[in-house]
Amino acid sequence: MNPDTGLIFLEDVKGAPVRVGEPVCVLGDTLDGSLDARFVGRRGTVVALVYDEPRTQYPADPLIQVRVEGLGEDLFFASELERAPEWAWFMALEPADEDLRGLELAP
Repeated sequence: MNPDTGLIFLEDVKGAPVRVGEPVCVLGDTLDGSLDARFVGRRGTVVALVYDEPRTQYPADPLIQVRVEGLGEDLFFASELERAPEWAWFMALEPADEDLRGLELAP
């Protein structure tokens, strides 16, 4: 990415194919060598939208930075990702039971 012309958004961009924070599943074929096989079939969260060439990519064609727990982050094309169903949004926003351990809840 050319740092003089590239843009990285850590928040939603109107017209982008995904939203920051959205749960996704990495799809794809590793035969062409463009995908790290460790990510294929794994679920992750969109953390950024990257526009290497903003004049031609913005807003609908960013590289999508996805964080997969235990693996780290990588960039994907929208066609390499499957958006999670709407119910997954609510699950992603709810804290896991283990996150609640040790917290005192008001009566």
